[in-house]
Amino acid sequence: MDASTDGDDVMKNAIRHSPLSIVLTDPRIEDNPITYVNSAFEALTLYSRRFAVGRNCRFLQGPQTDEAHVARIRDGIKSEREFEVTLTNHRADGSAFRNQLLIAPIHGEDGEVTAFFGLQREVGEDAGAGGGEDESVGLLRELQHRVKNHLSMIVSMIRLQARQTVTEDSLKAIGRRIEALSVLYDELLGGGAGDSEKVATGAYLSRIASVVSSLEPRGAIRVNVECDEIGLPVDQAARLGLLLSELMTNAFEHAFEGRPEGRLEVRFTRHEDGGVRLTVEDDGNGLPEGSNWPDSAASIAAQKDRAEHHDGALDTTGEDGKPGVGGSIVRALTQSLDADLTVERLEPGTRVTVAL
Repeated sequence: MDASTDGDDVMKNAIRHSPLSIVLTDPRIEDNPITYVNSAFEALTLYSRRFAVGRNCRFLQGPQTDEAHVARIRDGIKSEREFEVTLTNHRADGSAFRNQLLIAPIHGEDGEVTAFFGLQREVGEDAGAGGGEDESVGLLRELQHRVKNHLSMIVSMIRLQARQTVTEDSLKAIGRRIEALSVLYDELLGGGAGDSEKVATGAYLSRIASVVSSLEPRGAIRVNVECDEIGLPVDQAARLGLLLSELMTNAFEHAFEGRPEGRLEVRFTRHEDGGVRLTVEDDGNGLPEGSNWPDSAASIAAQKDRAEHHDGALDTTGEDGKPGVGGSIVRALTQSLDADLTVERLEPGTRVTVAL
């Protein structure tokens, strides 16, 4: 795949028309406003991200919305428990659609609910009328539980974003993380997993690479992807996808600084010993002298504390040569996978290998 071709436009279009809309709200702010929506939300509802952020989700209600369903949402939010409801909502142009909504609370380290994570998709007119649970809802619910800890990292930064100014690069990094999760949900719901226990990880990682590449404005950075078809458990695949997103984002942010072009290689292979390897290699500027990234990155808890007490515009990508939130997430994900991470200096560039 060459990210400098028209493939970028195809991927951007695919993201915009993904069947899975993602919404995050912050109950710590009055009226529980939206703090993030993905591109699929904009395509589904016809409301822009700029319009939605800062408002309560009730603007999706309209003449055909059943008040009983609205009351169920209110009760579900108040209970701070996961729930599902299918109701009629309205797009920005006034047209009605059946919206299958799954909402789950995200808890902070102190047990307090710091955000609500909503998945929504358009379904047929008869959906939700039979009383039984849609198989896809059970699949999404299971996946939500498996990636909740990693989603919590992302949500904490988005919550902070809603309360203070962050740099443009930080906003882009947050968007990439959310889109990586969106692709995983889409992969499972669309049948990419085959069943709820396995994910076709090669195809999934290829899509992650395409999404991250499509969000990179410098078209001269070529991205080549070679991924073997390997099935992995959902929790491993989820972590690997988030890890790939972080490694590619780090390369785009730092490896090609001051350079108009470059090359990024992504490989996912199975080795003779039965293990798998994820490799991200660039021909960029290389690591700074004396760097031991990501080992020198602060813990997630330390990054949260820094963000809470930061003055001025918050840069989550790293300041003064110190690793940013990405390095902290890479450390946490690698440890949770019980994987070996190797960082090699090349001439030119850097190679990062994750071995399971």
